[in-house]
Amino acid sequence: MIRDSKAFIIGVVMMVSFLGIYLYMMSPSFGNGRNGLEFADDLFNSISKGSVENVIGAELEKTAKFDGTEIAVELKGKDESQAERWSQVLQKVEGAEVSVNKEVVSFKGDLGKVFASISADCQAMFENNGDVIQQKYNTDPRDATNRWYNITKAMTKSLDAQESFKESLALQSYQQKVIEPAYNYYGVEILHVSEHAPLMTFMMVFYMVYTLWYGFAIYYLCQGLGITMSKSGKKAEA
Repeated sequence: MIRDSKAFIIGVVMMVSFLGIYLYMMSPSFGNGRNGLEFADDLFNSISKGSVENVIGAELEKTAKFDGTEIAVELKGKDESQAERWSQVLQKVEGAEVSVNKEVVSFKGDLGKVFASISADCQAMFENNGDVIQQKYNTDPRDATNRWYNITKAMTKSLDAQESFKESLALQSYQQKVIEPAYNYYGVEILHVSEHAPLMTFMMVFYMVYTLWYGFAIYYLCQGLGITMSKSGKKAEA
């Protein structure tokens, strides 16, 4: 039963408008057949990609100090097929000596040139130039990048066993700050917050207002129906 018609009508109007906006946001009206949530997700992914550019750039600069650092490592794959795939990309490293014995890849070369080879691939991936990787290795760009990730992971194990911790730590940091973003952000457009500040501000304000709008709609509906919450009075002692 309606106890407060004015509050109830306000609640109904607010809820209907809330649902109307929701239905519009769920419609494919935001470009390329996307709904509002997909548009927002793509936007924030692109902004996120733009924010890691400086992190990647700084990490790439650190690799220069390993130019001329010779390493010799044994990389054990899970099977002979994986070892062969690893050798295919390692052979692209300038001056490297690569051999395969069953599931083990033996690599000897300049760590700086290893970083340079991976960096070239990761920069192409980050800039969404997957065709460059496809032509270079004759495989899917993500597959090639995943090979580098697993190779560097195996390298860190071998270097740790040799107590070459400086080189191992450099590879681990490089994995996290260069290889992983290149893989994860492949195909995502690069955008920067500074270029889309008005839109970002609108979306954050809209989110807060829209959430409050729903809360007040529920509040007025409950008030109109006489549903309230109040503290129960203390019982008088006999």
